Amino acid sequence: MPRILLLTQYFPPEIGAAQTRLFELGQELSGLEWEVEVLTALPNYPTGRILEGYDPRKPVKEALGRLSVVRVPLRPAQSGFVNRLICYLSFVRSAVRWGPILCAKPDVVLVESPPLFLGHAGIRLARQWSVPMVFNVSDLWPESARYMGVVKNRLVLAVAEALELSYYRRSALVTGTSNEIVESVRQRCPSTDAEVITNGVDVDRFGPHFADDEARALLGAQDGITFMYAGVMGMAQGLDVVLDVASVVRDLDHVQFVLVGDGAERESLQRRIEVENLDNVRLLPAQPKEKIPALLALSHVGFHVLKFSIPGSVPSKIYEAMACGLPILFAGGGEGAQRVLDARAGLVVSYGDLQGLEEAVRRLAASVGLREELGQAGRHAAEKLYNRKEIARRLHQLLLGVTSHAQPTRGLDTSTSEVQADRG
Repeated sequence: MPRILLLTQYFPPEIGAAQTRLFELGQELSGLEWEVEVLTALPNYPTGRILEGYDPRKPVKEALGRLSVVRVPLRPAQSGFVNRLICYLSFVRSAVRWGPILCAKPDVVLVESPPLFLGHAGIRLARQWSVPMVFNVSDLWPESARYMGVVKNRLVLAVAEALELSYYRRSALVTGTSNEIVESVRQRCPSTDAEVITNGVDVDRFGPHFADDEARALLGAQDGITFMYAGVMGMAQGLDVVLDVASVVRDLDHVQFVLVGDGAERESLQRRIEVENLDNVRLLPAQPKEKIPALLALSHVGFHVLKFSIPGSVPSKIYEAMACGLPILFAGGGEGAQRVLDARAGLVVSYGDLQGLEEAVRRLAASVGLREELGQAGRHAAEKLYNRKEIARRLHQLLLGVTSHAQPTRGLDTSTSEVQADRG
């Protein structure tokens, strides 16, 4: 039975789309006769505090579903770029230190990025075990950092880009969660094999008929139309726009907006709801991933917001909404918006277009026929295009090819000549 080491900084019980995706992919690969071991950090996201029950100084080995999970110490992220960078590098150091001691030798190392720097740990571990490395890219970095203005220093960006290209070159395979990511890798590193492995969704877990009494109790009385957002409440999401549109549709007394989650912007959202007396907006605490399908099943519209159209970013939440047969209201751009349009699963509005957003809310609230049409198209797309079981089978075949034919990962060399060669 082949073995895979999944190297990721973030993993359940931490809440987030990436964490859920990795856990479910690991479970599916286990069902396809892989022995899956996860090397990750002690859970601390998004609060920046090690979860109660874990010793911040000691690694721990535990089981999660069918997966063996090794959790190692790190310095949790605090606010600010420098502190986040220290957090990332501390996990790289910890993974390199503890991985060979606590993890069994795999046949392949699968690295999840971001953070980008985890590629360094992947290379070190793969080289030590003399196995190939597969590098999965869920977010192009430093391109995203440059786009968002988070990193402006040219030297820092140049170094990060050199590392990025070097990680790609030393991977037996690069996978990306979007077409845009994979095209970027292919253009900049034409010698590297790159394939699309979308986030997808578990269509057996997310569906239109999974409501339960616990979710009903959490949402309370529902006499009208619920626009639901469930996920991280951070800067990239820009959830202030939900409050903006809620303020201008107060006359729709049968419409409510429900925001479920946690993150850096939660407190400011709560303050604004209170100050402006937005009684058509409810802010609920983050919920375990097991509860999200039932909450979506009780909703009428999936509301998805993306302030920054980060290159290659496709929010996993759109696939979950599709699987639940929810029409989607997407405020943002990029490939995520395009996938909603291609599936005919919802309405798309530019992030800053408040008038367009208001019109979309009113259209969806007024027409049950429109909601049903969009929801049915989304469910069809989820089953045929974004079914996570089929995605896992594709990844399974790719990994088998890597383990059969790839050469062991080479050591890291970020020399200028090699970087220039990659750029052509």
